[in-house]
Amino acid sequence: MPDQKPKIRPSIKQRLIFTIAVAVIYALVLYVIVWMPAGSAIPFISGLILVPMAIASVASAAMDPLGQDTVWRHIKIGWICITAFIVIAVLVFREAGICAIMAAPIFYLGSALGSAISGLSLRKWRSRSVSSCLVVLPLLALPAEPFMPAPVLDEQVQSVVVIDAPLETVWKNTVEIPKIAPQELMWTFSHGVVGVPQPIDARLEGAGVGAVRYLRWTHGVTFEEVVTDWQPGRHLAWTFRFGPQSIPDAVEGHIKIDSSYLRIANGDYRLDPLPDGKTRLSLTTHYAIATPINVYCAWWGSIFLRDFHGTVLNVIQKRSEAEARSS
Repeated sequence: MPDQKPKIRPSIKQRLIFTIAVAVIYALVLYVIVWMPAGSAIPFISGLILVPMAIASVASAAMDPLGQDTVWRHIKIGWICITAFIVIAVLVFREAGICAIMAAPIFYLGSALGSAISGLSLRKWRSRSVSSCLVVLPLLALPAEPFMPAPVLDEQVQSVVVIDAPLETVWKNTVEIPKIAPQELMWTFSHGVVGVPQPIDARLEGAGVGAVRYLRWTHGVTFEEVVTDWQPGRHLAWTFRFGPQSIPDAVEGHIKIDSSYLRIANGDYRLDPLPDGKTRLSLTTHYAIATPINVYCAWWGSIFLRDFHGTVLNVIQKRSEAEARSS
């Protein structure tokens, strides 16, 4: 019998390239099916949790069909594929960085779970049936997404600063905050890393209840605050009013701040005189969320609002103290 040539197995590098290509292509297919038609709704379960599990399962089956590698290696390969997918989604599909960064922790956790389940099933049963189930699970769950429970969670974030200036000065610099210069803005994680827009102007039209504050942020963000309580030198409260393009799609196309799952309700400034002539100024924002992952969303909400509060209060403080020193 003629000598049979031994089969040449692909190298680890070749397998890795093949795996990334297959997993990312499938990820982009899921993106087009699950995320692009989402519109004002977010597929929290199918899109945020099941999609990365499916991508990781494809990667596991492609890289190690016999289940010979460790679970940790499966997880690392899944993370590589998820990272490639996120980068492509941002660069090619213009996915907003805010959404990508918020989704990333869940994506990596979901990927690790999918890799672990697929890796263990391939090793124990030498079968791709479990991986196959995970691969199609996002598509099966997507039609049920609107019917998944989403309890309402009311939250508030409050930030406080003590300002070395009298009430009258602080009040004047609070009701209107015009022409905020870049050097007046403090560095925060939300603005410096995530890319959340920063405040640049707050103008008041009218006085008393019913007056309107017009706010502008960077990247074309605009909205209004309708005054609901007006106590000069002591208290200013409002409800938020957002328009269809208050937050342009280029800034954040998925997260709608006045929707069925997120509503920024109202806010207020409260001023309290201190015995030493200083003023305690507090800023509070109330909002409601209704998602299957309320705890996670509230965690991000706290980060964003505390950073925004800190930025605005810092501007008021610096302006008020500078005015008090010069008077």
